[in-house]
Amino acid sequence: MLFEEQRWRADDASGRVIRSRYPGGNQPTDDSTYYPGQLDGPIGPMAADPTALTAQIDTTQPRFLGPTAVIRGLASLLGWRTPNQAARTAILTVLRDTAGITYHPSVTDRAGRTGIGVSATADDIRFLLILNPSTGELLAYERAALTPPADSDRNGTFVDDYHLFLVHTHTTSSDNS
Repeated sequence: MLFEEQRWRADDASGRVIRSRYPGGNQPTDDSTYYPGQLDGPIGPMAADPTALTAQIDTTQPRFLGPTAVIRGLASLLGWRTPNQAARTAILTVLRDTAGITYHPSVTDRAGRTGIGVSATADDIRFLLILNPSTGELLAYERAALTPPADSDRNGTFVDDYHLFLVHTHTTSSDNS
């Protein structure tokens, strides 16, 4: 199933999501508004300090769960925020300093863009972030089973969740009018 999402998040944990299903057909578009404090995760912008960023990651995915929690936590934070350069530097520092993270020098996302990959694996599930090598912005997030379930007729890696990030911008409003 394919969805397009447009997300807005304010520093007070309010926001809006407009979701469209593809192919369109008779599928409705979902338009959800979240009031202050309703969105999960930390209040405020993405931290530019690695220690503060680690605390923000812990609010979504506690680090004691291992390196996959760092990847999943960053995917959650980055799915709602567009970090500035200092925050992107903090992200790279946290990834560098996390044991169990694997670096992939060249990974192509589903839009054909080449980035750097960082991944962690637990229980035969790989969590992968693909980052723009020049800016550090998130290009894609993937969760994949490295071995298909025993009752499956599939062979090889099975991607069960994939998020492709095509545009990151800042705005003062989610109003489309």
